[in-house]
Amino acid sequence: MATTIIEGDVLIRGALAPESFTAPPQSVSSDAVKTGANIDADKLESRVYASHAQPNTAATTETRSLFVARRPGTVNSVIAGSIAKAVGDSTVTVDVKKNGTTILSAVITLDNANTARVGEAGTVNVSAFVAGDWFEVVITATVGTGTLPTGVFVQMEVDQNGL
Repeated sequence: MATTIIEGDVLIRGALAPESFTAPPQSVSSDAVKTGANIDADKLESRVYASHAQPNTAATTETRSLFVARRPGTVNSVIAGSIAKAVGDSTVTVDVKKNGTTILSAVITLDNANTARVGEAGTVNVSAFVAGDWFEVVITATVGTGTLPTGVFVQMEVDQNGL
């Protein structure tokens, strides 16, 4: 088939219905996608909220699996909190590790200065991950002169790349 070259701008009033179309690389942005387009999920970046919550009893020390990456991506944020805050000098620390190494610049500390049912943001120091990376949450409860927080929770927001 012969190639037709059009020099200059082209204005089409109405629908353009080609049998095929090859978009130049990097030419389609989110704004160009029609609302409700129902694009196949494996072609999209996906946002995941991986979380772990202890029961509404005194916090306990534990390490739990939080998320296993299926595709490369980025950790956007980590928050931790509790249903009831600590009393006195009892504390809980929360760390999130990727393949056994922390991703935070410092652990998140839940103590008597926190607000019940309000997440405390951690600072993500290592955000990139690849398929197969394993994330775990490490919760360390330290009883002091008061009581430990109850209902400790942690949530990690991640974006995974499309296939």
